[in-house]
Amino acid sequence: MQIIDKEGLLDALGGATEAVAQKAVYKGTACGAYLEFKDDSVVVGSIVEGVDYGTQAHVMKYPFGEDDFWSALTVVESEAQEIWDRTHGCDYCDMENPETGERGINPDCVSCKGEGVVI
Repeated sequence: MQIIDKEGLLDALGGATEAVAQKAVYKGTACGAYLEFKDDSVVVGSIVEGVDYGTQAHVMKYPFGEDDFWSALTVVESEAQEIWDRTHGCDYCDMENPETGERGINPDCVSCKGEGVVI
C-alpha cells in the first residue's frame, strides 16, 4: 500500500490520531521509537537511555510504501539495540573499548546474563 500523506499513514495505523499513532509506535517497539509528523514527511528514530545520542533519524517523504515504514522502524530497533549493546555493559562484562571508553555487553556475562545494565 502506498502512503501519500499523513492521513494515509494514520489510516494504515488503524485510523489513529497523531497522538495514538505516536503512542502505538513507542509501545510497539522494543526501543520505544518516536514518530514525528512533518508537513511533507514523517520521521522515525529512537533515543537510547543512558547515552547522549540515539539512532539515526529516518526521514520518509510522502509518498512511501507501508512496507517501507515498517522496515524503517525495524532498522531503528536494530540501531538502538546496537547502541545499547555497545554501551551498557555491566562491571563484569569486561568489554571496555579503550578508544571510546564505552563498555560493551558481553553476551556470555554471568552477572548481567548478556543483557547489560541501565546507566
